[in-house]
Amino acid sequence: MNFQRQRVDAIIDDVPDEQWQTHSIGEGAKGSRVYQWAGGKFGDPIEHERGDLQNWLLVRRNVEQPTQRAYYFCAAPLDATLQDLAMAAGQRWAIETCFQTAKQEVGLDAYEVRSWTGWHRHVTLSMLALAFLSVVRSQVHQPTEKGALIWSR
Repeated sequence: MNFQRQRVDAIIDDVPDEQWQTHSIGEGAKGSRVYQWAGGKFGDPIEHERGDLQNWLLVRRNVEQPTQRAYYFCAAPLDATLQDLAMAAGQRWAIETCFQTAKQEVGLDAYEVRSWTGWHRHVTLSMLALAFLSVVRSQVHQPTEKGALIWSR
């Protein structure tokens, strides 16, 4: 076989409009996050202890501005669909939000690494504090008429 290198954006430029699928990948601060997705499998399946995986090139583009695109290289189960990969890629926002909250509220990023043990303790305690705050927040009801918070048990 004769393989030829090609830029990913050049490959995607050749994808016909009817092959792009529109999927919502969850709710954001400004409403539903809707993007158009295209993807394709490439290469041979990869043997893995939990089942064979297939390599994919996944592309997300903005509905209003189709030239704004993000690219993902994925390895997914053989029966994965484009929608499955889009949903998995959409989980990135929830993870980033969690890390941003941990940095702002419990000092996850406030440690200067001097040893692995110290770093491990700091991260563990920061994440434990974040888990505690998350549970407390989930149990708080709406403020009363006088502004006091009511805690559920």
